[in-house]
Amino acid sequence: MKCLTTLAGLVMIGFTLAPLCATAVAEERVAQTADHAKPQQDVPPTPIALPSAPPLQREVKPGPADRTIVTPTLLYKPPLGLGAPSGLVAGASRGTSVCGTGRPEDHNAEFLLSVLAPTDHAGLTIHEQPSLYWYLSAATNCRIEVTLTNDRSIAPLLELSSPPPIRQGVQRVQLADHGVRLAPGVQYQWTVALVPDPEHRSKDIIATGWITRIAPTEMLQTQIAQAQKVEVAALYAEAGMWYDAMAAISELIAAAPQDPALRRQRTALLEQVRLPDVAEYDQKISTDSGS
Repeated sequence: MKCLTTLAGLVMIGFTLAPLCATAVAEERVAQTADHAKPQQDVPPTPIALPSAPPLQREVKPGPADRTIVTPTLLYKPPLGLGAPSGLVAGASRGTSVCGTGRPEDHNAEFLLSVLAPTDHAGLTIHEQPSLYWYLSAATNCRIEVTLTNDRSIAPLLELSSPPPIRQGVQRVQLADHGVRLAPGVQYQWTVALVPDPEHRSKDIIATGWITRIAPTEMLQTQIAQAQKVEVAALYAEAGMWYDAMAAISELIAAAPQDPALRRQRTALLEQVRLPDVAEYDQKISTDSGS
């Protein structure tokens, strides 16, 4: 009987404590929820180290305000399958000048006559009336003749005679000035001759090159139309248009003859078709201009 009374008492205590425990647990959960909801104290984030960008490569010229000069590399890539007719090699001829300039140091001086054209294949152009460039290493009082021919015509398309004196350096013949137009797909031969004795033409010093006009691709036309002038020569060279690349860089040089960067660009182009003597001429001028 005493056990039953004791058990009944414990049950009554359990019923009494159960609500109290439940209330305590609920209050503890509310407190924990409140702690999670409380905004945490602001902690400054750890900065992330980002890789720094490499410095821009610029060529800045002095003047009223600095300006950045971008000179893309001229990389000549001739299309496959080009070749010189009959295995002939174009380029340069050396000789001794017998046409005095009036200066003692020029009498019987050795000189170089060269066409600015690939030495082992026909250069390309997309223009109907391109420019042709040639080089003379020393001034002379000999007459210079430039001739343009092809296998389809009996008579030369161009016969140009330049009276002396002829200055040293790179020279240009513009076909547009003489009404000459190149037909697409036809290979032309052009020759520069120095004439020391008009009565004995076997003594002529001759340099020869070849040129062919082709149709431009749509991509090249778009690139040229959107490019800046300083970029055009590089686009032509990349597309294998030798004569157009040479004309583009030479026109920039004519507009800024003391710009050494432009001279170096033409030097690189000439070296790629094995014209080291002409390249050396440009390199010397670029070094003198840059000093």
